[in-house]
Amino acid sequence: MTEQVDVEAKTSDGEGGGLRLRLARVFTELLAPSVVGVVCPVAVGALSDSNAWRGAVLGLLGAVFAIGLPYAYIAYLIRTGGATDRHVSRREDRPKVLIAVLLCLAVGISVLVFLGAPPLLVWLLVGEVLLVLACLVISKFWKISMHSAVAAGTVAALVVVLGPWALLAGLAVVLVSWGRIVLRDHTPAQVTVGAGLGAAVLSLLGFVS
Repeated sequence: MTEQVDVEAKTSDGEGGGLRLRLARVFTELLAPSVVGVVCPVAVGALSDSNAWRGAVLGLLGAVFAIGLPYAYIAYLIRTGGATDRHVSRREDRPKVLIAVLLCLAVGISVLVFLGAPPLLVWLLVGEVLLVLACLVISKFWKISMHSAVAAGTVAALVVVLGPWALLAGLAVVLVSWGRIVLRDHTPAQVTVGAGLGAAVLSLLGFVS
């Protein structure tokens, strides 16, 4: 499917189209949930714990449950034909992946509470549960952009711990959303709703910080 999109775009747009596709792929990979989703808990953990190093390690542990284990499951699905790619491009493949993410997050939250992780880090994972639940429901009938949702949610969480200056990271949301549209994996509406949902859900951290 991706190869077909590439051919169509290059044919219609020439060299400029090829450059747009390359940039879109770069933004899609660099700002994928598997990357952004690791940065967020580590940053929140480090900035919300009296011992920054301890908080960062606990945040990294949270990322293992939120990102690492789910992506290991996605890799398994790809090998067994249950998914086409690590971005889970087919909407019908998403429910089983999102359910696995929910299970991993539930275990991760329990482990972090047991280890005495900073409350804001625990609430971050709770917020991710709410975001995944919303995406699970929406994905049953519409292909909402997880890339945009996670990127915007990360920016919202960073604003809570860093202040308004973190809004500058909103450029990442724009870039990854643009990339998903250029690659024709999502429509403008799907990336807009994804970004709005992610920002709205994780902005709730401001009420528990």
